[in-house]
Parts: sequence; C-alpha cells; structure tokens
Amino acid sequence: MNYEWRLKIMSKDEIIVKNEYGFFEIKNKPSKKELQEYYANKYYQEAQGSYELSYDKAEIKYLLNKIEQKHVVAKTISNIETGSLLDVGSGEGFTLSHFDNLGWDCLGLDFSSEGIKSQNPEQARLLIQGDIFENLNDIIKDDKKFDLIVLDNVLEHVLKPFELLANLNKIISDDGVLVVEVPNDFSLLQKYLMENNYIDREFWVSPLEHLSYFNKNGIINLANDTGWKTHKIISDYPIELDLLSLNSNYVNNPSVGKASHRKRIEFENFIHSVSVEKTNQFYESLIDLGLGRNIIGFFSKL
Repeated sequence: MNYEWRLKIMSKDEIIVKNEYGFFEIKNKPSKKELQEYYANKYYQEAQGSYELSYDKAEIKYLLNKIEQKHVVAKTISNIETGSLLDVGSGEGFTLSHFDNLGWDCLGLDFSSEGIKSQNPEQARLLIQGDIFENLNDIIKDDKKFDLIVLDNVLEHVLKPFELLANLNKIISDDGVLVVEVPNDFSLLQKYLMENNYIDREFWVSPLEHLSYFNKNGIINLANDTGWKTHKIISDYPIELDLLSLNSNYVNNPSVGKASHRKRIEFENFIHSVSVEKTNQFYESLIDLGLGRNIIGFFSKL
C-alpha cells in the first residue's frame, strides 16, 4: 500500500502529532523513495508544476519586496554588504535575481529548473538542478561557506528538518545569517476560525505536501537544538482574516481566492512603499498575536 492510500484510511489523530520541539508533524511519514516518486509524478511531469506562467507587474513587485524586507533584517544582524548566497529551493529564482543584481556570489539548489527558466532565465546559470540533499552534501564536503542562506518554504516539505538545519550550520560563515520561511500552522487565528465555525476543516493540513507544521516557538526550539541563535521572528500578511467574512472566505468558496490574494499584493506593496523597516516591525508584532500566514526566522551560528 503506497503512502497516498495509507493516508486515506487514517484518522487525523493517526496522521498528526506534536513533537518535542512544539510543532506538529506527520506521524507516519513516507519513505524517501515514496516522497521522491510523489514529487516526480506531482510536479515534474508537468513543465510548469505549481508555478505561474506569468505574473503582472504588481505581483512581481510584491515578490521582490518580500525579498528586500528579508534582506533588510539580515543586514541588521550581519553588516556584510556583498558576499555569498546559498538559496536552497530556488523555485522561480527571484531571490537569486535580487542578490545577483546586487553583486553577490550566488548559488541555488532545486529539484527542478522549470520555475527559474520561466521567470528568471538569466539566473539559471546559478542553479544546480537535482537532489537538493545530495548536492548539499557535496557542498559540505567541499567545505564551502556562505554569508547568507535562504530556505524559503522548504523546511515543511522535508523528511528530516533537524538534519537539514544541522547541515546548513556546517556551511554558514562565522558572521553569516540563515533566513527560514515556513507556513504558520495551527495558529491562534486558525484555532479561532475552527472553534467559531468559520471553517469546517483544518485546510492547512496537507500530508502529501507538508510533513511538518511550524509555529513560532517550534521553529525557535528546532533552530536552537541544531546550533542556531534566533535574532528575529516576523510574519507576513494575515490573509486568513478574510475567512472571517462570508464574502471573502476562500476556504468555503474557492472562487474568491484570487481576490484575497490580490488584496494581499496591494496591501503589501503599499506598506512596503511607506517604510520597509516599519513593515518589518509591523509583522514582528503580528507574529506575537499568532497572525500571518507565514513565519520568517533570522538566525546565526551559536
């Protein structure tokens, strides 16, 4: 019986468990082979996978603004103006593009090159395509160090997040910064939405896609146990507030999802235009209230 069929006959309590770090994870995870086969069939049989064919100017601006916001925080931790970047899970290559244009020595890792070829083909030369973990092991063997490592919506997908963070600690420079972004799951807002019947299911639980479900304390505990010092945790736009309204509840009515996403883009671009620093301060406050769809953590070597 393969992993997908095992999930279909399991109850929620059999699937999800809270671990010693304080975040949730899949109890009976797939094997490495099952996971590789799933992603091969799900994503890489389709040229575009989960990527968009094109973005309008406002959304590209939004994507680049989010990268700049992270860069601004990283510079408050380490004063490196230009250095070396490792982008683990490069996707469409926007992070590589941002830092490459600033003169950084950039390297990206990803299982697929389709996203970067579609959106930022000029950065495809910076990408090593293939098994991320095998390529990461090669980097460790070469004893190469990086001043900035970005892990953007990757950690929730891997079988062994502890092992990945521990390995990245081996290749960060002494003054380097690790930036990790993960979904904010089982949050206070999500709990409120469930308890008050705004939604009828834990829509964020997707065992085939996400193997771990992080919260602020969980990511801090995991980072600390793998040799990282936490400097700052922020969130991003709390799109789940739309679920409080019948007219914008994209879980119960998926047809309004694009409108919610557009509102997020316009709001993010507006506050970014006012002040990048104040935007980050705003999102640092929101995460303490359990708000924000994603958690972004900034770490250095202990």
